Amino acid sequence: MKIKLLQLTTEKLLEKIGAGNHKPGSGSAAALNAILCCKLLLTVIELTLDRKRQMNYQNCLGECKSIRDKINTRIGPKLEDLFQKDSDQFDRAIIKRQERDRETNQTKKIQLDLEARQELISSTELPLQIANLSIDLANYSVFVFDNAFKSARGDSGVALSSALSSIAGCIAIVSLNLQSFPKNDWTEKIKEQNSIIRQEYERLTEENSKRLDILNEEAERKNEFMAQILDIRKSLQGRTKVTYTEIESLAKRVQICMWNNRDLIWKKAPPSNPIEILDPKKFIKLLQYAFNEVDTLGVNEFNDEIAGIIDNQNNVISISSMYPTVVRNFTAAHELGHALMHNKLIIHRDKPLDKPVTSSTRPTEEKQADKFAACFLMPVKLLENIFIELYQTNQLLINEDTAFALGFSSVDVLLDEVKDRRGFSRLIAQNTFYASRIFRSISERFKVSVEAMAIRLEELDLVNMENR
Repeated sequence: MKIKLLQLTTEKLLEKIGAGNHKPGSGSAAALNAILCCKLLLTVIELTLDRKRQMNYQNCLGECKSIRDKINTRIGPKLEDLFQKDSDQFDRAIIKRQERDRETNQTKKIQLDLEARQELISSTELPLQIANLSIDLANYSVFVFDNAFKSARGDSGVALSSALSSIAGCIAIVSLNLQSFPKNDWTEKIKEQNSIIRQEYERLTEENSKRLDILNEEAERKNEFMAQILDIRKSLQGRTKVTYTEIESLAKRVQICMWNNRDLIWKKAPPSNPIEILDPKKFIKLLQYAFNEVDTLGVNEFNDEIAGIIDNQNNVISISSMYPTVVRNFTAAHELGHALMHNKLIIHRDKPLDKPVTSSTRPTEEKQADKFAACFLMPVKLLENIFIELYQTNQLLINEDTAFALGFSSVDVLLDEVKDRRGFSRLIAQNTFYASRIFRSISERFKVSVEAMAIRLEELDLVNMENR
């Protein structure tokens, strides 16, 4: 009774391949590599077609489905058939050789040699079929590696390597078998087919090498990215005395890190505008904190709804969703400041914040976290550049030109409206009109409160009162 090799357990099949017998031989091993490629590609494709990932891979879903269908209906079944056929056919060739070698009658020996060669013809043509199917699989592997589920590119890479191994094995088998034949039309045809397969193998090997380079470059970049995060985290953490200049520098390092690695952080759609990277939640998660927005965090001793909690013991930051976006944003940035600087805080609850608080009774850690939040959400250079773009100056003063550009009839009318520098700063923070141009307010652009932006504008001396 003929043994169906693929119905054997993996252990039994491997025992047969490594038993020193001629069957199953190298052709079957090549087919097995191609079958392994099929299974790996199907795994990656199914992961890509999963509902939770489909939105991220819209551009390749159709082709992935097509590849899956071709593997399931044509390539996979054909390779399984060839796996068995190659073993059976090569067995027939070997049996004829063994009969030839035992034969003492020279005439019969010659006849058996011819019959053995005839069997070897089929044993040579079968690997060509395996190789051509493996070329299709290698091309599919390249597409899947480039376009399908990125986190499964290890599987895609092994699929491509398995297909290449199958092709290389088939080339070797065919070249070896051809040594048993005299030059004739058949051998020339087989050599030509083998040469074409060899060219495809070399092309696909180059494609494989390119993708290995991509993975190596990505690994190097991600290693560097993770090292940057660790270095940023260690720079001020636990220090008892920290200057505001150092806090500003820390915020800037975080911003630069996020901008330079935005494609790693925002895998779906990396921001093209620097303002869009000013998301404290993203860096909180990079620090390996769980980030939660919850309906309520309870109340403090003054019966105020708690806005944020940082739990350094369990690496969790929680924000109350009952507050407006600007409050939640500033609170999240404030908690990020705590995470980067204050490792002695175990479980710490914060009041609702939408701006720095400078009260002398406020703990130093709170002032530092406030400062970080302001610096992170309103970066110096970015804020200055947008301010200059909107107001065509690096310092807006109260004068006749400014009053008219803001829509006031005179400086006195403007002064009646704003009263003092803080009032003027608040006006500019929420202003949407200047010199006949309409735009989004600067506080809205940076997703901060009017008061937070007003304070920052004064810190950077972007608004002031003209000496009168």
